[in-house]
Amino acid sequence: MIGIYNLEPYTNIALEKIKMFYEQEGEEVRNYLPLSYGQYDKIFCSSIFTFSDKSYVTDDMICGGSGFDLTTVLPSGIENMKPKINIGFTMRGCIRDCPFCIVPQKEGKVRVVGDIYDFWDRESWTITILDNNILALPDHFLEICNQIRDNSLAVDFNQGLDARLITDEIAHYLNTIRHSKQIRIAWDLMKDEKQIKEGIRHLITYFNPHRIMCYVLVGFNTTEEEDLYRVEYLKSLNIDPFVMPYNKNPLYKKFVRWCNRKEICESVSWKDYK
Repeated sequence: MIGIYNLEPYTNIALEKIKMFYEQEGEEVRNYLPLSYGQYDKIFCSSIFTFSDKSYVTDDMICGGSGFDLTTVLPSGIENMKPKINIGFTMRGCIRDCPFCIVPQKEGKVRVVGDIYDFWDRESWTITILDNNILALPDHFLEICNQIRDNSLAVDFNQGLDARLITDEIAHYLNTIRHSKQIRIAWDLMKDEKQIKEGIRHLITYFNPHRIMCYVLVGFNTTEEEDLYRVEYLKSLNIDPFVMPYNKNPLYKKFVRWCNRKEICESVSWKDYK
């Protein structure tokens, strides 16, 4: 019997591929239970985050994922599995080299790896795309939009869209498809201010700002004044800011709570709350 051990409450694509591979081999595959440890022939464990609890991970487990390291890869026979679970990747890699991000090291150069038909079950009306920077491949992005629209699907670009690459054409295409959640963008660094604002300008030409959410990285290389400036700018456009702290500084914990709790942010200023 094969054990599948997912350390986070999210769909894990690697574990889904492992499950599919071994089921096709005729093996019994079950979610791992520590109390049943002795019943498994192999246990595959995966983690996305380094901070996830790993106290039940044993030395004989086969582990991978960015929560463990950035180098472990699946054997090609398993990697090529295509589970139809309505969530997956159509491209890998990123053209950026952000110092706080592991994607370039983990995924390498930007490239196409498939399309929605690799993971869509042909029954669900919604899909989730995990691509880290699909706009880095604009022709591929337009093709994916065509597939989504042709099949009357709603999509969640779960990892967000690079606002620096949003043109009028990109925003127009985004407006031709349905979205199951808010459109996510990010404003991480002050040096990108001009490009971010330009991308936002294109987006709000086609979308109500309330349908846009912007991640704001704090605690990396920006000041408190720069953090507040970005949040207030987004609020002035009626875009939802969502603060992401880079470290656990008590000040940033307060700032996160103030900004990300809308009932607080809309009723009291940061100065008074602090």
